[in-house]
Parts: sequence; structure tokens; C-alpha cells
Amino acid sequence: MIEMNKTIARQTMEALHQRDLDGVRAKVTPDSRFYGWAPEPLDVDGYKAFMSALLAAFPDSKFIVDDIIAEGNKVAVRHRLQGTHQADFQGIPATGKQVEVGGIVIFHIENGMVTEAWLNADIMGLMQQLGVVPA
Repeated sequence: MIEMNKTIARQTMEALHQRDLDGVRAKVTPDSRFYGWAPEPLDVDGYKAFMSALLAAFPDSKFIVDDIIAEGNKVAVRHRLQGTHQADFQGIPATGKQVEVGGIVIFHIENGMVTEAWLNADIMGLMQQLGVVPA
């Protein structure tokens, strides 16, 4: 079960890396909840809207997986987003700056599908790299 869950997490991250949000959606239950992408938990449509905006703002983005650790029905993925800020993102006009942002997402997997995901990402580091807040 643990190896299967790691595979599901890896496939989900690969779909994201390929900018395939429908592929990500195929790995999650219709009532999945996403924590850490916004102040409040997001449903699947909210997650897709957020990630669509992120992918549009960083059109050359890559999601690089550094580690995958699993126990039971939870899988932790340490990853990095690399990309160039080429369009508005959350009210921040394009800066043309290249960024690298580390994050950890923990997937809760039941019956081969993601039911919840919790993200902890270095948003302050992103804002510093974009020049929005001082380093």
C-alpha cells in the first residue's frame, strides 16, 4: 500500500510538472480539500483555479521532486517550483525574475485517490525573489 501511495503522489506531481491539471484532477476525489494554497481550504475547482493562475504567471514553471516519504495513507513530497514570473500573479505584475520556491505537500490517499493535500511553501522567499518584500 505504501509503494502504491508513493506512486500516486509521484504521478500527481508529474502531472503538475507537465502542466496537466486535468491529470492532477484525475488523481483526486471530487470532494478533495486543499490546505495551504489560500487562507481557507480549497475544493477541487478552487485548487484548479489557483494552479491555473500560477501556471499562467510562470509559464516555464517546473515542479522538481526532491524526496517522497510515505507512512500509512500519507505521503510527503518535498519539491521545488522553478520558473520565470512572466504575468500577473495575485496582483503582482510580471517582473521577469526567475524564482525557485521550496515546498512540502502531504497527500492523504484513500483507495488510490488523493482526498486531502496540505501545502507548506516558502511564500516569503517567493515574495523576496520577486522584489515585493525586502530580502
